[in-house]
Amino acid sequence: MLFMFTNFSETLGTPLKEFFTTDFYEETGARNAVAGIYLNYRMFDTFFEALMLMVSVMEVINVSWISSHSESFELKSPTQSYAGGSEIISKMVGIVYPFVILIGFYMILNGHNSPGGGFQGGTILSTVLITRYLVHPTLDLDLEIIEVIEKIVFMLILIIPILYLFMEIVPVTDLSNELYMIVMNTLIGLKVFCGLTVLFYRFVFYEGVS
Repeated sequence: MLFMFTNFSETLGTPLKEFFTTDFYEETGARNAVAGIYLNYRMFDTFFEALMLMVSVMEVINVSWISSHSESFELKSPTQSYAGGSEIISKMVGIVYPFVILIGFYMILNGHNSPGGGFQGGTILSTVLITRYLVHPTLDLDLEIIEVIEKIVFMLILIIPILYLFMEIVPVTDLSNELYMIVMNTLIGLKVFCGLTVLFYRFVFYEGVS
């Protein structure tokens, strides 16, 4: 069966690959073929990926221990950090933070020209809060505000491509294509950042004290 499939593939060629990689820069304005695919050709895939992350966050919130004990729950910070109180780790993490943030923003803002994008950049930025919690396990974030921001960003991820790609309310030019890519990668990065932050704090902080 594998031999037959290989011969069949060789006979057919790779028309889909050629379609996506031949003229993607002229059609999408992205120098990165992957960005051109997930922000233009197959934008609906990106819709569902963002939707699945939001559904995961909502499910974690709904089944979370804190949801059914919110009235009797008293917020208490752990008495010891996961770094074991090491000053070396705390100092090193503080030094690394700016570079992690810089890399995250670079991946988001330049994802249409080089490997990267909103998904990768948002994940990198979320590690800042994750490592911060591991060193200083306190909850000084308003998760409800982050959850609201995530929902608003998701709606923008739906609305902007519909208006730009499908309804074409703005003339399609090289400049508008590039601005569209940057805006969409920024929104996706913010969406991923908010989603992973909420997931982490819900699991580690709230469930840890249950």
